Amino acid sequence: MSLTAAPAAAQPAPGAPVPASAAPEADAPKLAIAPIAISGADDPLLASQLEQDLRGGLARGRLQLLDAEAVARVAAGSCSEDACLERLRDQLGAAFVLRAQVTVSDRDYTLRLELVATRDLGRAAESERGCELCGLAELRALTADQAARLLAKLDALAKPPPAFEIATTPPGALVFIDGQLVGAAPVERNVLEGKHVVRVMSEGYVPEERELVAVAGLRESLQIDLRRTPETLKLRGAGWGLLFTGIPLFGIGLGLLALDGEEYRGRCTGPDVDLAGRCRFVFDTDWGGAAVLAAGALLGTAGTMLLLRTRDRGKTRLRARLGPTYIGLSGAF
Repeated sequence: MSLTAAPAAAQPAPGAPVPASAAPEADAPKLAIAPIAISGADDPLLASQLEQDLRGGLARGRLQLLDAEAVARVAAGSCSEDACLERLRDQLGAAFVLRAQVTVSDRDYTLRLELVATRDLGRAAESERGCELCGLAELRALTADQAARLLAKLDALAKPPPAFEIATTPPGALVFIDGQLVGAAPVERNVLEGKHVVRVMSEGYVPEERELVAVAGLRESLQIDLRRTPETLKLRGAGWGLLFTGIPLFGIGLGLLALDGEEYRGRCTGPDVDLAGRCRFVFDTDWGGAAVLAAGALLGTAGTMLLLRTRDRGKTRLRARLGPTYIGLSGAF
């Protein structure tokens, strides 16, 4: 069987330069093009030409093309077995392997391309196109067209998946993406390309919602400052009010207890002092001091509990220390 060559004008120039493109990055995934399998014809030259067309089209992508001779040496065939894929992965570091098969029937051709990810040996992409009553130029054009179609898929595979980085103030808010709980902020999560709805919720704060568009290769950062609910603001105001009322009362109560039994100044002379030296005029503030002290402690404790209940998550817990002669507060609200 022979191939019918098209007129010279229709054939690609042997030395035609490949359009310039950005060189793949050093850490870009590696692509191996397995030796092309041709059934229905024995034409090594045809396989070589078609492989050149594939390499020419795919060289413009983001992946690193492995050396053809090195691939042929490791593959030792068309790489139809999983063991071949594993050898290319382990020995050459191939992340993807492109297998091409051409079926020839007289002047009818069928080109099948299969892109395999060596990580799990799963098909990442595949295509099959036919060409009836074709010559060499038409077959090579079909191969170049399929390579161009595959290039877009390869570029997408070479990019890292889109990701969202979500942080909130205060931290610790629950983060939902498209209605699914993904964790507590700050959180990072890979997502699919396209639009997504991010919702954050925290007790005592107004829920916030944002719409983000995920693009392959991009990491989107989102900072959300949560606003307190009106009820929380009222409770915190009441808490501060009770606390700052209770502290002075507690101090006054301590003062009254300390003053109990003390003599009036200027009133304890002469007949106002008995034979035992006791003055008739002394302060009797123990019951009043105890009542004021208890009221101050109660108000201070109530205020502290309200502030603790409505505090910002992630801040140090407020600690209140109440004793018979002191009140202590430490922490952050």
